[in-house]
Amino acid sequence: MAKPLSAVACISPAIAQTKQQLFLPFQRQRWARLALICLLTGEFAGGGGGFSGNFNASPARTKGGNGLVALSNIHWDQILPWLPWILTGVVLLLLFVLLWIYVGSVYRFVLFDSVLYDRCELKGSWTRWEPCGRSYFYWCLAFFVVCTAGYSLLIGAPLLIAWRAGLFHHPSEHLAPLILGGAALLFLLIVFIILCAVISLFAKDFCIPIMAMENVGVVDAGRRLLPILAADKLGFTGYVLMKIVLAMATAIMVAIATLLTLVMLMIPLGIGGLILYFGGKALGLTLNVAIISVLVLVGAVILAGFLCLALLINTPPMVFFQSYVLHFLGSRYPALGAILFPPPPETPPTSLLDPPASFDGSPEPTPAG
Repeated sequence: MAKPLSAVACISPAIAQTKQQLFLPFQRQRWARLALICLLTGEFAGGGGGFSGNFNASPARTKGGNGLVALSNIHWDQILPWLPWILTGVVLLLLFVLLWIYVGSVYRFVLFDSVLYDRCELKGSWTRWEPCGRSYFYWCLAFFVVCTAGYSLLIGAPLLIAWRAGLFHHPSEHLAPLILGGAALLFLLIVFIILCAVISLFAKDFCIPIMAMENVGVVDAGRRLLPILAADKLGFTGYVLMKIVLAMATAIMVAIATLLTLVMLMIPLGIGGLILYFGGKALGLTLNVAIISVLVLVGAVILAGFLCLALLINTPPMVFFQSYVLHFLGSRYPALGAILFPPPPETPPTSLLDPPASFDGSPEPTPAG
């Protein structure tokens, strides 16, 4: 097998493979299928969404002017009748998230197959990859439970010890242990977060190809990965660092492309909205149930269109990162490397009995005598 590629050396072949599969030639159906895989797997550039829980809203004020709405002012008698519906909605949302994760676990293997073999076949792919996806799904659930228990233990145990020691009763008298303990707890949390992120990254990037190639579970794939990892610790460290840099750079480029696309689309949509508004006002139309329903439907269609455009924009980065993983692992994993880097065809040996050929390809004349 060829010499293992470094994390930097894998960028060029990954870009070349992405261009070949998406642009040479451009295939709309393949883009649409890959965009669907992007939605199902959640493989957006940058690996995360832009939601923030900080709303910066001004706090509501009560008549007393205390600036906060006390919990005692909540009318629980009005909320209790709706409590079963609220719980039902929470359960349905949880089931939807679990279903999405399960489907995404299966289609991660479809993404691997699509990029490796330069194809995107959704028909029949579920039956083929569902066993591997189910194993990966179970691992994701177990890993989530372990991480949640780890966070609870790391945060809860020190807080309980500090509370039992009375450090929170008079905090001004225990500033030194509180500050030192808080710094130590923060350090442990950062280490634990990095460890969980690296384990999740290696399972997604490296265990999935091994599972697909050898038809094994996540645990067995991890056992096969460990010798490869132990043989090239420096190379895998460089991979993690380069993956962070590439994810940040790709997220910025995708954000710029998405923003420009939205700006170009908002101009005609805004003009169309103004025309409809003034046209409806001239016709004397007023807001009623029918008009509000139509507006909601139009808004849903526009939102779905924006989502489709975002998926299409994120399709090339998704293919690039999958190809990047394959080239990095393929130069270290012979079963995958045999497909990515096939040996050149052997040329048949030239017979020693054949007369030597001249420059024009004809046999040289045999000297007389």
